[in-house]
Amino acid sequence: MGAKRRRVFSRCRQDAQECKSVGYTLDSLPPEILSIILKMLPLHDVACTVRLVSRRCYDIAATVLNSEFLVAGTKLEIAIKRTEDLMNNVKTNTELVECNKIFNALELIRCQYRMLKAVTWRYTHPRSRDLPISCFYGGRILDNLNCLLQTVFNPCQESRVFSYIDLQIFTRTCENFMDHFEKVTERKINGQIVNRSALVSGCKIVDVLDCLEEGRQVLSFRISSRTDNPVVSMHLKYVLRRAWFTCLRVPNASNEYCWRDKQRYMYLRLRRLVGSYNKHLFHKLHYERKLILRAPSLASRRPPPASTYSGYGEYGGQFFYYGNMSKYAYENRFKYTRISNAGNTGGEIEEETNRPCFDLIIGIQLRCSPELAPLATRMNLKTDSLDSCGTNPNQELYLKLSVKCAVSKINRLPDTFTWEVCNPRKNRLQCR
Repeated sequence: MGAKRRRVFSRCRQDAQECKSVGYTLDSLPPEILSIILKMLPLHDVACTVRLVSRRCYDIAATVLNSEFLVAGTKLEIAIKRTEDLMNNVKTNTELVECNKIFNALELIRCQYRMLKAVTWRYTHPRSRDLPISCFYGGRILDNLNCLLQTVFNPCQESRVFSYIDLQIFTRTCENFMDHFEKVTERKINGQIVNRSALVSGCKIVDVLDCLEEGRQVLSFRISSRTDNPVVSMHLKYVLRRAWFTCLRVPNASNEYCWRDKQRYMYLRLRRLVGSYNKHLFHKLHYERKLILRAPSLASRRPPPASTYSGYGEYGGQFFYYGNMSKYAYENRFKYTRISNAGNTGGEIEEETNRPCFDLIIGIQLRCSPELAPLATRMNLKTDSLDSCGTNPNQELYLKLSVKCAVSKINRLPDTFTWEVCNPRKNRLQCR
């Protein structure tokens, strides 16, 4: 052994003895080392066990979970791009069918991920420095998502098709997490910041509506500067086919006066409506793709079952009824037959498609500071406008949501609904 190697060996042995005598603990490790260790553990254990050990462990675990959530989104987009490339280069119809199944599953996963991000990102990655940072404590969601994506990235597996049961478990876990986050975590955060809760959530309504897979239209988008305070102005339109949203006035309970809870319940209603709409849309799209790829010798596939979703809720003197139906439920509900000719002894039958219009139209008028802007517009904003948000004491927010429901008018119910949110200092949140 050379002299240099002996010196290095002696120094390492001396350092090991010193470390043993000192006795390093979990709290004495540098945060960078502890973060690396936590990333090697199941994220469910990080969220449910390590996060509860101490305040320091909570901060480091929150950083790990929040960063892993963003990394999972990048992995998901890479998996979708890779699957699209495979579909363009397949040689047999069997390979194309298998890639189509993977792509359909990844679409469902991306839909859930986008909604998770719309619900949580304003709290897990706040732009203002004086706002508390929440934790994406859905460790089981991240573990399941990484496991599903590993199925795509692992080339050694003979079949890379997702299990339907695994997808159902992932979807249900996401829905349960979002319900808990909105009912518990979001309310707790808004309760701690009494005078700024409208600014904390910002344009979350727009983030939720932007998760629609179809029907989004940007009518106008403008960034204006006024006394060195840039302002984002937008006008958007969303069209949901075969959907409804109705609001009725009811007697107000004495304990329902918190306008922050009104905001949260509005987010929850729209999230469930958008989620059910996307679910019915993907059922139709995936069925149509299977029909295109079906071999001519095989029997025709049965269409998806007719499905209808409806929800209701009451708060603050208002009763909301909302929902939507799939294409097949709509056709079964509003399909009539009649005899085309009374003198036709052959009994010829033809369909009469006199169906009512079930389009739900939601309009958004928005004026806000850049740091409160919707997630979909962040790429159009300048970096310096976002970096200055921590020092901007004059954040501005005005959002007006207008709903027009055609089916409500047919049933002699209120067919319009308006929801306005302004800065808390203006003390205005109105519903009509």
